[in-house]
Amino acid sequence: MNIKKILFNNIGLKLTALFIALFVWIQISGKERLYVERTLDIDVEYVNVSENIDVRLVRPEKVKIKVRGTSSEMKKVMSENFKVRIDLRGIRESMRLNVFTEDYLITPEDTRVVSVHPKMIEMKVEEFMTREVPVKVQFVQAFSKNVKVKEVRIRPQRVKIFGYKSRIQSINIISTLEPIDRSKVTETITFTLDLKKREEILRFEDVESVEVTIVVEKYGQRK
Repeated sequence: MNIKKILFNNIGLKLTALFIALFVWIQISGKERLYVERTLDIDVEYVNVSENIDVRLVRPEKVKIKVRGTSSEMKKVMSENFKVRIDLRGIRESMRLNVFTEDYLITPEDTRVVSVHPKMIEMKVEEFMTREVPVKVQFVQAFSKNVKVKEVRIRPQRVKIFGYKSRIQSINIISTLEPIDRSKVTETITFTLDLKKREEILRFEDVESVEVTIVVEKYGQRK
């Protein structure tokens, strides 16, 4: 067999096929080098929060996204260009939310997102409430035997507490922080007592103390 004849037979067609294969290879390898990927950490934001709602939990607070683009495009890409912004409009009561990250992902135009992690974001929102409850004065010891108590006045008798609904809706009474020693009451007297702020209470809405007036009369004392 004539090897020379085999090599040079239809030489034009063979060269054309070689150039086409070379061109395709250059195009493919060029694209592979042209496109790059970057991984970015994106903050999770939330907007349109009702006044009576507090966001207690966002998990995770950051998500990772992988984006792909040309080398020149990737040089311009920054985390600040991307947002995960969850709209809480219309939510006015306590609940847990599980939302898809991609539903709230905002990206620049012509940017291809390859992957998002995690796929879900967990949120917990709590409803605030104000509750009015009566005040209970703490006492210790007993009144002297020669003292007659005519009246005990508490001002105010009820106070407003503010906090998360789930935590304060079971609070039915507020006590004074310090007790009154009845054995030391020998005449009509007024005490100013701080209210006991339980950990469930975020704040008192109106006052943080009450005035307690004990009106007494000694036995044998003229009216």
